[in-house]
Amino acid sequence: MSSYVFKSLIGNIEVISGNNKITGVSRTRKAITKTKDKLLLRAAFQINAYLTRRRRSLSFPTRQMGTKFQNRVWNHLRQVPYGRTTSYGQIAKKLKTSPRAVGRALGRNNLMMTVPCHRVIGKNGELIGFTSVGGISTKKRLLKLEKNSK
Repeated sequence: MSSYVFKSLIGNIEVISGNNKITGVSRTRKAITKTKDKLLLRAAFQINAYLTRRRRSLSFPTRQMGTKFQNRVWNHLRQVPYGRTTSYGQIAKKLKTSPRAVGRALGRNNLMMTVPCHRVIGKNGELIGFTSVGGISTKKRLLKLEKNSK
């Protein structure tokens, strides 16, 4: 397993890889590091391009470990278009489950931006439930970034 912490517009981001796939993307309070790992550098390059509105999607290989249900939620979320939002309730209805179960699955998402949990909002449009460093303010910044790049 390898890790790389780099500076971005939203703060330091840690990218973790294992077995030639990215297994984690998250904001962090860790200090910036160096790497020569091509996969980690490629992921960081794409994430910075995304955050500077030069990319709308991330295409590096990923692997996310979770339950069958969590993977259903994460795979559904990957279908939410750039610049759009959905609600916990809408996902729950589509997957025939509860909004709380959806929220718990999203709380286990370890591929920030790749699995865009920042696009999930509360039923009345309120910004709730974001477990990344920076919490709701990070979610707000990511949504604003996508909204302003249309």
